[in-house]
Amino acid sequence: MTTTSPDLVTFLAFHRGLRRDFGRLADALDRLPAGDTARRALIDDHTSLQLRALHHHHSDEDANIWPYLRKEAPQAGEVLDRLEEEHQEMDRVIERLTGPTRTAAEQARDLRRLHDLLNSHLDLEEGEVVPLIRAHIPADWWEEAGKEVTKSHGRDLPFVAAWTLDAATPEQREHILRTAPVILRVLYRLSWRRSYERRITSVFG
Repeated sequence: MTTTSPDLVTFLAFHRGLRRDFGRLADALDRLPAGDTARRALIDDHTSLQLRALHHHHSDEDANIWPYLRKEAPQAGEVLDRLEEEHQEMDRVIERLTGPTRTAAEQARDLRRLHDLLNSHLDLEEGEVVPLIRAHIPADWWEEAGKEVTKSHGRDLPFVAAWTLDAATPEQREHILRTAPVILRVLYRLSWRRSYERRITSVFG
């Protein structure tokens, strides 16, 4: 058991974005006028960006968080096995979404499939594993791991940061902006938020 629980606010705000946006992308494809190739390209580009963020999140869980819990909370083994299997099931859908260009209807169908899989997956993760993270992972380990995850987003970081804040509840947003490094808060307010808002308007109308 840890004496200080890790700060999971950003982690859970990120989950809120995952729960929301693949369904939104499917809806955008359903509204797409026939022959609007420029808008389709914007939707596909945004889908690729969202899928990179999802893959990054799952890779970090599989490589770092789940092994730590397997060591410190062996009773979590069964649910972690199930979560890893669900990651693999989602990967099969992602392969279709990132493969050769398909009709808007086919792409929308798999985006909705991913939306459903993700929401069920996150229900399990938040219900059974988040309490174990709070109980068994030290706050300092989580903080250092979070810094590495932030850096490893690379060129996608401006989008990921603004998207996470957009998906967050007001309380989560206030906490993230209060606790984030100063340089990230400045970049968000001066540039990242505006760029994100322009992208969202272009993709979703």
